[in-house]
Amino acid sequence: MDHWIKFGLVAAIIVAISDLFRKYLVGKMDPALTVLIPLSIAGTLAIILLLTTSYKGEIKKIETKDLCLLGIIGLMVPIGQYIITKTIQGVHNPGYAKTIISLNVLISSIASLYFFKDAKLNKYTMWNTLSFRRNVFNYK
Repeated sequence: MDHWIKFGLVAAIIVAISDLFRKYLVGKMDPALTVLIPLSIAGTLAIILLLTTSYKGEIKKIETKDLCLLGIIGLMVPIGQYIITKTIQGVHNPGYAKTIISLNVLISSIASLYFFKDAKLNKYTMWNTLSFRRNVFNYK
């Protein structure tokens, strides 16, 4: 099994557990807190790692354009997490919300064809993605 598949499976488990915790917590507190507190913890850990490891020197080598892109990602993360949390809050099963949210797979697959010259999409991948999404939208 390729390493990216193993990492993907572990990531899926971690995200699913986080979603279940988030669904539980949004019933008890403001959704903004369920986003801001974990992001604060993650941000603190990130700063510690960036300042105490070899990454400190690597940061200086990053091009300005790439730093801007990293900054944009940094701004999008809390906004995205808040919107995901509000989506999970509004549905009885967080899996349904995450299925809609995972339309990012389709969007990024198509956008990758435009932005990355080595990106490929075969008919089987596209068919599976589209049929999975069709089934989600037929949910009542």
